[in-house]
Amino acid sequence: SLAAAAAAAWLLPVVGLFLGGVEGVAAWGLLHVLPAPVTAALVLSLALVLTGLHHLDGLADVGDALMARGDAARRRAVLKDRTLGVGATAAVALTLLVSWAALAAAAAAAGAVTVAVLVTAEIGARFSLLLTAVLTPPSHAGSGSVFITAIKGARGAAGIAISLVLLLVAAPLFPSDSPAGGVITVAAAAAAAAVVAAVVSLLARRRFGGAGGDLLGASLEWGRAAVLVVLAAVLS
Repeated sequence: SLAAAAAAAWLLPVVGLFLGGVEGVAAWGLLHVLPAPVTAALVLSLALVLTGLHHLDGLADVGDALMARGDAARRRAVLKDRTLGVGATAAVALTLLVSWAALAAAAAAAGAVTVAVLVTAEIGARFSLLLTAVLTPPSHAGSGSVFITAIKGARGAAGIAISLVLLLVAAPLFPSDSPAGGVITVAAAAAAAAVVAAVVSLLARRRFGGAGGDLLGASLEWGRAAVLVVLAAVLS
């Protein structure tokens, strides 16, 4: 049920660890036969398919809602509109473009370490989502409000703690002789995800009166993109 899924949402970083591992192994294999840009496109597509495009759908809705004129209630109404406009197209296209370019750069520089890149990116993305849920009140009744309410308090703290622990576990996977060591690398990734969560929370409060499921989906997609950009910068 929705309530049970929401109650277990503090385990999302573990899901990120699994998904990042699958994507990382796929990337490692593909890099043996394909150039980094093609590998990045295929692996990013895999990441989206594995989650059923659910979070990307939220990002598209947020893109359209941000273009809407009017008050918070008007923007929340646009979130429920199933038609897609230029805001949705731009939000999805720009986020995927940045994610793809950053992943391609990281893969070209990292080789086998791309496994660590994707594990860190997927854990960081869910860290961003959880932190957004912890920081932001629900904007209206719905599936998103069930999730946000369930993740407050001890569950939210546990999810954030698990995210940080798993990121530290991933740190040794990065080369110790790189300009930034593994711990510094994952710390920078966590900071990027936290900044995204803070910005989304502020945006949600000011433009929507709080967050719903769509804003949480956007925070995950933007969180992954931000982490990949940081990792590309560090590894390149």
